[in-house]
Amino acid sequence: MNVSHAAARVYANALFDIGVEEGAVGSIYDDLHAVHDAIRGLDPELQVFFTMPQLRRDDKRRIIDMVFADKVGRPVLGLLHILVDKRRESLLDNVVEEFDHHRDRHEGRVEARVTTARKLDADVAEALKAALEQRTNKTVVLKERIDPEVLGGFRVNLGDYVLDGTVRRSLHDMRRSLAAPHGQG
Repeated sequence: MNVSHAAARVYANALFDIGVEEGAVGSIYDDLHAVHDAIRGLDPELQVFFTMPQLRRDDKRRIIDMVFADKVGRPVLGLLHILVDKRRESLLDNVVEEFDHHRDRHEGRVEARVTTARKLDADVAEALKAALEQRTNKTVVLKERIDPEVLGGFRVNLGDYVLDGTVRRSLHDMRRSLAAPHGQG
């Protein structure tokens, strides 16, 4: 883990702890995503202002306050000020990602990334989701990704757990066993 990712984790942990203490995890999540979406929705030239070191910190804080003070709560506004003060504005994406992971764990939710050659039928997706929920005892959020290289079947990434039932994987395994010397495989 690099230093900036570790710093983002520290900021996200602190923000999440405040949310738990104040019973405001949901509103902090909403505020954090509103700010993130607003900044990411800017024209690329305007996005640069947030990370531009030539802009004085006081000016950045003033702009942030003008734009967000009446729209988001104190914890998220405080985070933005800290990021500006420490010149770590570029960590916002990572902080949002880490905060989301905390919220998911806190609320018993887990993300499963499913890679398929084509979009899953709704009933297959629901059956897969139900099977994963039964296995994990958590609410599963499926994130689908289409990759024609898979050929068929699907691969599921659920934290450290990987279930690879793709045709591509089967062909790779078959090739490996056919190439193995006799008496092995």
